Amino acid sequence: MANSDISRQIAGLIEVTEDIVEAYGSIKDLSSLPEAFQEVHKRLPLVEQTLKAAKIPAKKMKSADDAKALKTVLYSCDEKADKLREIFEKIGKKSKDQYDSSVYRAIIIKQGKRRVETLMDGILEDLGVLVTHEIFSAELQKQVGPLAKAREELAEVSPSLADSDLADKPEAASQYGDNNRQYNLFGEGTQKIADGHYFEAMGNQNFGIIPPKESIETKVA
Repeated sequence: MANSDISRQIAGLIEVTEDIVEAYGSIKDLSSLPEAFQEVHKRLPLVEQTLKAAKIPAKKMKSADDAKALKTVLYSCDEKADKLREIFEKIGKKSKDQYDSSVYRAIIIKQGKRRVETLMDGILEDLGVLVTHEIFSAELQKQVGPLAKAREELAEVSPSLADSDLADKPEAASQYGDNNRQYNLFGEGTQKIADGHYFEAMGNQNFGIIPPKESIETKVA
């Protein structure tokens, strides 16, 4: 039945939230852990409280259209919560005493470049949409205020990773010819040609035909 599916989704989200709380316990004492991690953790009780309050009313839902709407927002929320749990758990497994930003960067790049605070903001936003549904009581709908305030506070927190660290890194390539070796950097950077003429330039470059080595030697002679 539709209502039981929604109830199971909410119960699953509560479990994921509890897992995130547990995973945070393994990283909270890491040296140099960004403040954003702690701020995300602070919002987890509000998330859990809201979900638990929504679970019982969801069991009474009868409309298939209502179920479809709630399934969509719960799926979105669950997707973000799973990613947040993965980040906390992987950092916990791959760290010793020191937080390593390169580990964090690798995880979120693979996930789609969403930082922990971005994921939590999305979760809070989804819950704000959830509780405004007409099947929930006015009492539960009052959670909109605390959820919105939590988002505002989270927006003031320094990013856990700079935007520049999320940018795609240029890649290098080597090309070998009869008279020279070329090292190319795709993106902004320098190009160096060794064992022959040497060029260094930024941005776009245009080259004509390079004369044979023999003709150069003849002119020198």
